[in-house]
Amino acid sequence: MTMTIRATNIDILAMAERLLEPGHHTARVVSVSDDGTATEVEVAGARHTATVAVGCLVRPIPRDMVLLFANVEQAFVVTVLERAASNGGMVGLPGGRNMSIEGETITIAARQRISLRADSIDLQAKLFAVLANKGTWIGKLYTLVADRVRCSARIQEASAELLTVKAVERVAVIERIDSLQTETQAIRVTGIASEIAHSKVIAVSEDLRLDGKRVTVA
Repeated sequence: MTMTIRATNIDILAMAERLLEPGHHTARVVSVSDDGTATEVEVAGARHTATVAVGCLVRPIPRDMVLLFANVEQAFVVTVLERAASNGGMVGLPGGRNMSIEGETITIAARQRISLRADSIDLQAKLFAVLANKGTWIGKLYTLVADRVRCSARIQEASAELLTVKAVERVAVIERIDSLQTETQAIRVTGIASEIAHSKVIAVSEDLRLDGKRVTVA
């Protein structure tokens, strides 16, 4: 049994529009999949499905002009040529895969602002330096673990609702004036308390009391 299929000129023209010739083409992005691995592009009025190439690090968005490479089996978005929208671009591998940047020296420069967002950020370096006119740390818990911590400042201020200092040994060296202003002060020494001064003045407005088994004033 022989079946004859007749194709009109319109059918042949429509089929030619749906097929891309092998090679490079410029296309306009119509839509992008949620994971960024596939796009729908328009070439010469016909729409095609293209896979985003791994080397296309700038993620395409709708209305982008892209470079398309087509072979017999499928088409690939090679790179973004032009962006009609005024918004910026995003660098990343299709499908949200992991990315690593390696080099002898890597520099990231921004004229206004750099933002890092992640559930966890790890910094490993033999030398870590931060240079800034102003710095702010905001968080619920801040932990610093080190063999030795050195802090140097012309003026240092500490403000807290509760401040606790615990150490095996504590040495405080104040060259000029040590001033303490508080409503109530309680000092408890389980061993021996010794104080040496050239002169000392104790002034109270109401009551001065010394309690002990032996009180010696010489």
